[in-house]
This record gives sequence, structure tokens and C-alpha cells, in this order.
Amino acid sequence: MGVEVYFANGVRNLRPYYHGRASFAKGRWFKRTLLEVLLNEFNAESKEEYVEGIRGGKYRIIREGRALDPEEVLISPIRNSDVIETNSHKHEPPVKQWCDAEVDIPGEKVAGIDIVYEDESLLVLDKPNGIPIHPTGMFYQNTLTEILKSRGKEARPCYRLDKVTSGLLIMGKTKAIANEIQAKIRSRDMNKIYLARVSGKFPGYNRLTNEACGQLPRPFENQELNTVVESATYTIELKKSFPAGLSVPKQAITSFCPLRYFANLDQTLVACKPLTGRTHQIRIHLARLGFPIVNDPFYNLANTKYPLRSKFILDIEDWENSSLTIEDLRKHFNRFDQECDEVQAKQRSTQAHLICKECGSIEAETPPLKELELWLHAWKYSDSQKTIAFETKAPSWTEEDCGIVL
Repeated sequence: MGVEVYFANGVRNLRPYYHGRASFAKGRWFKRTLLEVLLNEFNAESKEEYVEGIRGGKYRIIREGRALDPEEVLISPIRNSDVIETNSHKHEPPVKQWCDAEVDIPGEKVAGIDIVYEDESLLVLDKPNGIPIHPTGMFYQNTLTEILKSRGKEARPCYRLDKVTSGLLIMGKTKAIANEIQAKIRSRDMNKIYLARVSGKFPGYNRLTNEACGQLPRPFENQELNTVVESATYTIELKKSFPAGLSVPKQAITSFCPLRYFANLDQTLVACKPLTGRTHQIRIHLARLGFPIVNDPFYNLANTKYPLRSKFILDIEDWENSSLTIEDLRKHFNRFDQECDEVQAKQRSTQAHLICKECGSIEAETPPLKELELWLHAWKYSDSQKTIAFETKAPSWTEEDCGIVL
């Protein structure tokens, strides 16, 4: 699908576009009308809006190769082999602009993104921050995998990097290759090193040469500089109800090594080696140590919009084995919900909402650029046999004066 891309204020925008999907009707839908299915299983719109959508062609039934008349769709029960079509007007949120021109240079760049390595099996990229890897939530075309497809490259990510995280992304050009890399990661036969810029004087900084520029030193060679953190990590997902919204705490281990200390700013550049692969474990472990990532929007208590939830995760390392009762946890969860509602209400009251004249939905807001970048970068990946060994360039924020204003 050709979508129109335009750049403004440092972000990559997509013009709203129509997106169609078609799938065979599920067995449990048989003998029910499409309107009943939409109301009972999706319930994203009112009955009147769904009826209007059916009459306007947004929701269709294809039966034996023929599109049913909208009035027939409203009364006809769904049958086996019916195809359900949806056609929606999509408003994708913008992502951070990563280059001036999204050019393709064989072996060097694809859509302006640096290629670290490529052969018939692998595509290794230096992922920009501020862009999701694959379709999720409201993001579809404004994602890395879909942008690659638009450039004729099909590749599967071998692991996950958060939208705000940059760095090395290994992708398999076939499912078998991706599975092979993923198996190495699961067996912990993969050495991963990240870079992070944190607040404060990290332990071991006094043994550094304090050179704030030039080539980065080799991390983890001097054991005296290393700090190892082992504690459980978990997430709190308010989209889920209690207790499902509290994920099960899982033990996580991360080793840290300071690389540079920026005395003027009281910040340290740190190498991070996760020995497990838990969600947000580097960010959580650094914050629990008292050295949060400088621009972390959630785990740095100086930045977070949700201090109750952030502080709970940092203070309560393992809620399952804490002194908190189920009722205590429920009360905390309800407070987190209330906190989130208050933040969203405040945002709604201060934002000027534009309504799409074509579909009536609210136009996606452009987030502040600082919310699209995290000073956490996947720097090096290698396996024990060195059959895989990749490294990116260090990002600009690894220098003391990186020209970024927080």
C-alpha cells in the first residue's frame, strides 16, 4: 500500500489512509448477524455507528465471491466460508524522524537506516529510536518491518527492542534463520552489551581516565569496575484488570561497567550486559541502583508522569513475596488506575483535538520529541563461537556535549 509520508517538527507523519482487512468468519460467528458479532465481540462503537458503518461499506460480507448488499448484511446470519471485510480510515501516530532523506544505498542504507551487515540470510540494522519494530496498537505502516516491506525487504526481528530504544537489530530473512538466532538467545549463548547514559557518579567512575570523547574503552575487562544487580522485575499493565495487570516477577541479572564520567553534568556513560532477557530489566536495575537513565520517562522519578506506579516497581522488587496482602495490592492497583486517569484527563484538557472530517475520529497528537528517545542503545551482539559478532557505531549522546536539550 502506498501511503503518503511527510516530515514536520522532527517527526515522520503519515497522511490518514484507508486500510482493508479480510478474513474467513470464525465458527462461533455462524448463525449470528455481523452486527451482533461486532457488538458482542468488539464493542468499540455504538450500535448506531456499526449500522452506519455497514451501510457505508466499512464492514462487508463476501459470500461465494459476491459482496452482500448492506441491508442484507444487517439481517443475514453469517455462514461457513463467508469472508468478513473491514475497511477503516487509519490515523497512525507519528514516529521520530531518523534522517533527512529515506534513501536506499545497497549494503549501506535502507530507507535511510544504517545497514550494519547483510547477506542472503541476515539483515542487521542500527535501529533508530522512536519507531516500533512491528505493527502494534495504532502503529502499522509507521513501523520498521512495514517500512522494510515497502522497500522490498522481508525480514523477521530475532528479538525485541522498545520503540524508544535504538541500536543493533538482527533480523532473519527466513523463519528458520530467525528461529536459530532466537534459540541462541534463549539458551543464553549470546553476549549482549548495551550503552546507557545515567544520572550520577556510577560505582567505579574514579578509576576511569575521565576522557569524555574519543574511542570508547572495552567494557567488562576489569572486574573491579563491574557492578552486578540481581533482582526480580515485572510490569504493571493497567489495560488488564487486577490481578492480571501485575505480571509475575521473574529473576533478572544485569552487569554494569562505567565507561565515561561527565563531571560537568554529573552523568555517567555505562555499559550494560543483561544476562537474562526480562522486559525493561536494564532500566529497572539502573533505577533501583540509584542511577536512572537520564531521560527515562518512566523509571526516572524526576521525569515520570506516573510516580505512584514507577516508585512501586522500584521499591517493591518482588510483589509476590512481599508483605503486601492481596487487598493491599488491589488498593495500589486502583491508585495506579486513578493516577493514569488523572494524567490522561489533564492531557485531554490541554490538547487541541482535531476531528477528522472523513471518519470523525480524533487526529493523532504529535508527542514531544523527548518522549520518543531513550538513552539506551543496543551496541554489541555476539555468540560464544563468534559466528555472530556485530557492533553499531556509538550514538551521539555517548559524547559529553551531545547537543540535546532535555
